Amino acid sequence: MAAVVLGWNPATAFGAGPGPADYRSAASTVQRTGLYATRWRVGHGQQFDPGTDAWLFAQGRHGRGLLGHGVVASAPQPGAALPARLGLLAGIVFDLLLAPGDALPAEGLAELVPELNWNAVRSTGTAVPAHSEVPLRTAWTTFLRSRPAPADWLAAADPTVPLPGSLPQDSLRTVGINRYEHDPDAVRQCVSFHGTSCAACGLSMDRIYGPAGAAFVQVHHIVPPSAITPGYALDPVADLVPLCPNCHAVAHLGIPDPYTPGELRRMLAAAGGPVPGGGPITGSVATDRELEAREDAARLRDNG
Repeated sequence: MAAVVLGWNPATAFGAGPGPADYRSAASTVQRTGLYATRWRVGHGQQFDPGTDAWLFAQGRHGRGLLGHGVVASAPQPGAALPARLGLLAGIVFDLLLAPGDALPAEGLAELVPELNWNAVRSTGTAVPAHSEVPLRTAWTTFLRSRPAPADWLAAADPTVPLPGSLPQDSLRTVGINRYEHDPDAVRQCVSFHGTSCAACGLSMDRIYGPAGAAFVQVHHIVPPSAITPGYALDPVADLVPLCPNCHAVAHLGIPDPYTPGELRRMLAAAGGPVPGGGPITGSVATDRELEAREDAARLRDNG
């Protein structure tokens, strides 16, 4: 399975150890370090492959809803903390645990992801239908973006870092890092084709900062996260475009999917910012290579 929802009743212990099974302590650890590892009881017949998305669903009378996200780190196996007749233990690493009572309400989930019976989520895990994975990620991301983010969240300080659970595990190298935008080979191929001018505002990093600026140009993945499926293969030329750090950060503020370069250009034009298609520096003349790079980027955006 590619995703599973783990039911948890706040009146019971959290996970199956090792260490104190206290949810508030676990949430504090995630907020402080970014991760919390534990073991979770599952049935003998369940198969949780490493890399499976693990969603935490709060049960009980109060605060029912989606409370956290993690990933299966190790497949179910016997453990000393659980008698064999009661099941197996799967290793789960949580990368986000919301404060109790701050869950994405079950009522909203029933409307946004109706294919999953939210009244029958099992503590040992309920598989998420494949066609429900994207709506679930979208609902989660929209919910997180709609609420005040803790100041110490990495994603609050750097919008280019995806929120936990907002991207499928296939698109991540490690939790919180989008490997498409950070892969050296992909960046090199993208910049070699498009050049170093920002596809949104036209800023030329090397024109302004010299060789150091050319090495600092960032790239943006223009394929919406909701369109990424297991087995997706990146095309560095068609799927990535160069953006300056400012435009890149603003692009990742889009809800639920990042803004496209075309949307950024319209925002700049409406705000009276750099004119899309204009020179990177007032009074300067763009080189033939910069003009060609902008035309290529515009073609890709218009056809996207």
